[in-house]
Amino acid sequence: MAEKVTFRKGGVHPEERKALSETAPLKKMAAPEMLYMAVNQHIGAIAKSLVKAGDKVLRNQLIAEGEGAVTSRVHSPVSGEIVEIKQMVFPNEAKVEVIVIKNDGKNEKAESTEQERNLPSSKEEFLEIIKNAGIIGMGGAGFPTYVKMNPPKDKTLDTFIINAAECEPYLTTDNRLMLDYTKEFLEGAGMILDMLQIKKCFIGIEENKREAFEKIKSENKDARIEPKLLKTKYPQGAEKQLIYALTGRVVPIRKLPFEVKVIVQNVATVKAVYDAVKFNKPLTERIVTLSGKGINEPSNVLAPLGVTVSAIADFCGGINEKAKYMVNGGPMMGKAFDNTNLPVTKTTSGLLFLAEEEVSSEEENVCIRCGRCIYVCPMGLNPTFLKEESDRRNYEKMDDVLDCIECGSCSFVCPSSRQLASSIAKGKQRYAKHIKKGK
Repeated sequence: MAEKVTFRKGGVHPEERKALSETAPLKKMAAPEMLYMAVNQHIGAIAKSLVKAGDKVLRNQLIAEGEGAVTSRVHSPVSGEIVEIKQMVFPNEAKVEVIVIKNDGKNEKAESTEQERNLPSSKEEFLEIIKNAGIIGMGGAGFPTYVKMNPPKDKTLDTFIINAAECEPYLTTDNRLMLDYTKEFLEGAGMILDMLQIKKCFIGIEENKREAFEKIKSENKDARIEPKLLKTKYPQGAEKQLIYALTGRVVPIRKLPFEVKVIVQNVATVKAVYDAVKFNKPLTERIVTLSGKGINEPSNVLAPLGVTVSAIADFCGGINEKAKYMVNGGPMMGKAFDNTNLPVTKTTSGLLFLAEEEVSSEEENVCIRCGRCIYVCPMGLNPTFLKEESDRRNYEKMDDVLDCIECGSCSFVCPSSRQLASSIAKGKQRYAKHIKKGK
């Protein structure tokens, strides 16, 4: 039996609740009549629309891009006409420009896209392909992949880690991708090793995805790639925790993985790299888990980007009367929302429709100083202290807040139902602005 590894500090064990969708076969959703493409789906410089109302577009055509070293691009999933460009408010409370496209049903592709081509001959060409394809971290972070794969010249890499932990309850997108696209996923991993000249790859898979682990282990023929079982513990998929679990290396506080010669990418990101490099296919679709007792047919859906929540929910049998809460992402780190007209983006790993009994709705009470939040914090912080200082806006005492990974473990274990994670996240944003202003 394979040895199971994990990180050393903190962590929690929420109910997995993956059974709702983990055996559901992958369903491919055709593009509907209207798509809503958010211009900014990434971390970095804001992208700008390259089209205007009335313009005709082709499938895979570039429709938005940003300037600067850290940014990303957006492509149309269909051929059709630009109806309008408008603002929409997303779950993170940010207003984002959205390009509305009317699908003409013709699927006319941009020249030379979605056809097999020669592999790149250099790292520079490889990174340029990834940049042009608009690939970002699809686990939720949204950081541009071409930047992450190109560390400073004085930093060497010897290990590539693929994050297949998928430790959030309910979510089963990575599991489904590994089962249904095993060959493509492994080939994508090999491409990245070749192009970046990295000698070793670990695929970290939690033990609750044993079928995917065994299939990858069986089909993998590349000696450089090693699937490893992880103990089921949250937040196993957090970058620093995953690196420690698989290599024993500790990423210094406020430093990036390349400081310990490692880069980390999500399962879906690796598959997107394969599609772009081998077939000149930009990132225009992704697998999304729809789950919870409030959706009639919990599913894993390969959906075009820009499809609305209401449209993809209807594709899964519709939202039922049990649905009381909607979450974009997983229940631990996802964002609650109430507008079903919002679109799926590159970072939408899941859409949850939760019934009353699936959500803790106890009122917030005073802290009883039990210390549980300190015990489970994977970063060794004091969440109670950070919440209090955040609420008081005592910026001079909040330096540690930047080390918070916003995993929500503290809120999960709090017997007083205190909103620790959300208060700390707000404090983190305020503190960052405070530092930027130099006050």
